[in-house]
Amino acid sequence: MQVTVSTDWLEKNHQDVIVLDASWYLPSENRDSFNEFKSRHIPNAQFFDIDVISDTNSPLPHMLPSPSSFNDHVENLGISNNLKIIIYDTEGLFSAARAWWMFKIMGHIEVFILDGGLPKWISENKPISDNHQKAKRGSFLSTFEPSSIVDVSQISETKAQIIDARHPKRFSGEAPEQRVNLRSGHIPNSVNIFYKLLLNEQKCLKTKLELLSIFLEAGIDLDKPIITSCGSGVTASIIILALKQLDHNQTALYDGSWSEWGLRDDLPIATN
Repeated sequence: MQVTVSTDWLEKNHQDVIVLDASWYLPSENRDSFNEFKSRHIPNAQFFDIDVISDTNSPLPHMLPSPSSFNDHVENLGISNNLKIIIYDTEGLFSAARAWWMFKIMGHIEVFILDGGLPKWISENKPISDNHQKAKRGSFLSTFEPSSIVDVSQISETKAQIIDARHPKRFSGEAPEQRVNLRSGHIPNSVNIFYKLLLNEQKCLKTKLELLSIFLEAGIDLDKPIITSCGSGVTASIIILALKQLDHNQTALYDGSWSEWGLRDDLPIATN
């Protein structure tokens, strides 16, 4: 399954697609992603804010919104069901995968990641704009895929393989969590594959052969269901992106991730 497009492809087909900047940063970085977008973005891009396009009633960060709320938000970005969507971020490949996953779970097929993101685009001297214009409202109707997301109760009962995308020291409990009041460690029986291992030096997804090797070396059976997790459901989406590139379709994301599991004293944790 093809999940990315190249910078050259986007430059040639720019007028036929919707381009979204889904850049997001940890609160500790103290950066304003929307202001950065307005000052420098791919021409005609719209800004996809994963904190705004979320379940704002949840105490957990950027949880998946309802389909009706998602429809309303993306229509405001000029998106309709018949359009091809290309998503990027300023890190190369980071939060763009979260937006990609959200469109996938809402049933949109023609959605892809710009391989290498804005850094690769800029390094190739492709056009950049500081002119942001609001898009004409689109018409979007979600077809929600409930099997692609799991909650904490399903995690507690699952027999599926769980992959945690966090840094190894956070996974092992050696490093403290970046959000307050979170315990350190990981979900028992989960496997750690740090999301950066899936990317090359240009922050593009590695080749299929390289990706396959990483999953197999971690002991993952690609013929069985997989659940992904991370800190707050962002980099867990990169694991799903890589799995989709390998044509693995039995994937689901634990949306609460460690922001929920690590907060609850009634849930077991493991360290190693």
